[in-house]
Amino acid sequence: MMMEQHLPVISILSCGWLGKPLALALQDRGYAVKGARTSAAGVQELQAAGIDGYQVVLRPSVPEAPASFWDADILVINVPPRNRERGVAAHVAEIEALRTRLEASRIKKVLFVSSTSVYAGVDGPVTEENTLMPETPNGMALREVEQLLMQSVVFQTTILRFGGLIGYNRLPNAETLATQQRNNDAPMNAIHRDDCIRIICDLIAKDIWGEVFNACASAHPLRYQYYRAAARALGLDIPEKYASVAPPHKLVNSDKLKHRLGYTFIYDDPLQVFDGQ
Repeated sequence: MMMEQHLPVISILSCGWLGKPLALALQDRGYAVKGARTSAAGVQELQAAGIDGYQVVLRPSVPEAPASFWDADILVINVPPRNRERGVAAHVAEIEALRTRLEASRIKKVLFVSSTSVYAGVDGPVTEENTLMPETPNGMALREVEQLLMQSVVFQTTILRFGGLIGYNRLPNAETLATQQRNNDAPMNAIHRDDCIRIICDLIAKDIWGEVFNACASAHPLRYQYYRAAARALGLDIPEKYASVAPPHKLVNSDKLKHRLGYTFIYDDPLQVFDGQ
């Protein structure tokens, strides 16, 4: 007689633009999911969507959260630095306090949603092996946080470095087409939300931990081409092309992810998002 396999319990910190549909997708796959928001209103929104909601606030000392939120097997951390508001040190201190709390919980696997901003502004392809430190505050904070989590000997961490997030309400509109005028001949490193969700689900299902992955579409159209496709889809005037001033054009390579997961992108070219519009 075969024993029933129990799926891991997953907590998601936090459940906003990406985390909320991720929670719903994981629930559809049979996982028990706990979702976090920072406000009571946010928790009510999760509960109305059928997600087990918890109010969780990161602090530089101890995270504020119900004890039951940490009663899980896997934690997905999807919290951007917001350095303009608080500075690099605040975010790093919050994640350091979070790591301490995790090490006292039963959570043994962590998936950290990072960004390709951890890479320096090099000219050409970048892979997970690139170690040059970034120049931006967000990039520096994320690189430090990645190391904090990976260095834990209590839980395993997989780092997922997403490119620019696109899809749904994160697409160009009339306002953005009118204002995105500078440096729009730079190549894009982008990923659609549907691909983000499927990749996270695949990593969890295949139990892949202790690794670092880039996650971007294979095609890197110029931003001008992307805005032009958006303008055509919206029936707006085609935007002008503006030249960059000696820019480094990094091209994020996601071959490791595709080979390790056997993954095929839903939107392997950001321009596909306008197909049929």
